[in-house]
Order: sequence, then C-alpha cells, then structure tokens
Amino acid sequence: MEKEKLGKTIRARRKVLNLTIGQLADYTGLSRTTISDIELGKIHSRLDVISEILSFLNLEMKIEVKQVK
Repeated sequence: MEKEKLGKTIRARRKVLNLTIGQLADYTGLSRTTISDIELGKIHSRLDVISEILSFLNLEMKIEVKQVK
C-alpha cells in the first residue's frame, strides 16, 4: 500500500471515531508530529508503529501477491 493511501485511510478512520491527532498520539504513545506525518504520507514508518495505530483504530492491513501481466 502506498504511504499516502495508508495515511489517508488512517486519517479517515480517526475522524470517523471522532479522535484528534493528539488523542491518537496519547493512546498509541507516538508524538503528534509522527501521527500527522504518517497521515500526510510524509514518512515511512516501521511496521510495528503502523500496526499499533491500525490496531487501535480497529483496522487491519492485508498483503496480497501482485498479479503480473
């Protein structure tokens, strides 16, 4: 998944849950800047960090084999 698309998905889910960036940062132990940068697709984050955010937001990431033409 592209980092921009992942960031948009995280942001949309956070908003559905009526959470601020600050609240998500507090719940996950990450900084507000890190959450913001991930949502904006500005940084690559470690899988464990992304997993922590997705778990809190009740989201999951699936990995599929790409179809080669």
